[in-house]
Amino acid sequence: MKVKLAASFRSPGDGPLGGPNGLTYDGRYVWCRDKNGMQLYQVNPKDGTVVNFFKCIPYHQIAGLAWDGNHIWASIASKKKIYKYNTTSGKVLSAIDAPGGSPHGLEWVNGHLWNASLDERKIYKVKAENGEVVFSFDSPGTRPHGLAWDGSHLWSVDTNDKVIYKHNSQSGEVLDSAECPEGTEPHGLAWDGSSLWYDDQFCNMLYRIEFLD
Repeated sequence: MKVKLAASFRSPGDGPLGGPNGLTYDGRYVWCRDKNGMQLYQVNPKDGTVVNFFKCIPYHQIAGLAWDGNHIWASIASKKKIYKYNTTSGKVLSAIDAPGGSPHGLEWVNGHLWNASLDERKIYKVKAENGEVVFSFDSPGTRPHGLAWDGSHLWSVDTNDKVIYKHNSQSGEVLDSAECPEGTEPHGLAWDGSSLWYDDQFCNMLYRIEFLD
């Protein structure tokens, strides 16, 4: 599988130690997070303009984002927690323990959360209500980060290898893979219904990619 860059935008709200780290799609807009800016941004995928934003209080260093249809979920590596946010107030509505020691990429699917953990190099599926692990598999790369769901398959991206993987969600088996476009470093990952997005923390960019085959 090969991909190409289809669009790119500067990420809003650059922080002092890096750019966006975590990405999700709400059915219309892309959400991204400045790693140190303490804010979550809702971005128009057509032109990169900011539609809305809210300040996450009091937590920081978000490494993964997910959308459940009404709320934003965020994994906080430093706290080893996953938080559910009200997108209007930024208030934390609930929290669960992360399944691994360094929670990063996050995705919500039918009442469950998928979460990638750097320390264990694993991808976990947990119950969103209480964090109970129902399934896990080893990451194919050395630094698993962003996760996305296309309606049938789970996707993951590895920051060190700079490779995007397509998985069978029942077994974790890699069905296909693609190298990220040259010169980019993937972190967060999201699916918008037809294309994948990822963010580059060090270039402070958001990228949309298309499949060539």
